[in-house]
Amino acid sequence: MNPKLTAKSLATRSRILDTALALFNERGTAAVSANQVAAAAGLSSGNLYYHFADKQEIIRELHGRFAEAHEERWRAAPDRPADVGALRRAVVEGADLAWQFRFFEREILALLRGDERLRAEYRTVYRRRLGQWQEFAARLVDAGLLRPPRPPATLAHLTTAVWLIAENWLAFQDLLGEADDPGGADLVLVALDPYLTARGRRQWLAAAPD
Repeated sequence: MNPKLTAKSLATRSRILDTALALFNERGTAAVSANQVAAAAGLSSGNLYYHFADKQEIIRELHGRFAEAHEERWRAAPDRPADVGALRRAVVEGADLAWQFRFFEREILALLRGDERLRAEYRTVYRRRLGQWQEFAARLVDAGLLRPPRPPATLAHLTTAVWLIAENWLAFQDLLGEADDPGGADLVLVALDPYLTARGRRQWLAAAPD
């Protein structure tokens, strides 16, 4: 294959995805058609359909970008120090990334219910990322920074609760008409605070953004 054509094709795909992301974030996926994405990207509908079969394929590709961005953050620091400051910074970074892909965060349940392939991809990502967070939480416990929940609750339950907050705060803010706030880390602290040791709480507060 001609490498120049390949580069051009990749650039066009990226242009389509960037345009779709902006439109989905602004209007929601239901209000945006693939033809509207093509027009906003300055392309013909045929050109868009050459690269993507339909809007669902665009959404799946954007989810892949979202998941890969999370993976890149984790790969950059696989042995991040077992301190609560690192946890807070990771939560803030994750919230910023969620804001960049906020259409997915706002519409997650509907999107997953409507696309079996996307649901399968999401489950794979969810299991891997939740496992990473559970392993990190166990290291915080070993370091004396986090207390595990009282049985029969487990550390896995606490990690899942934090995941649910992180995944759903944008959708809840959107429902209340407060969707312009890219925060979220403070909500995670509400769930974690009863389990932080005094040293863990000090680390959390010390890692607050300037």
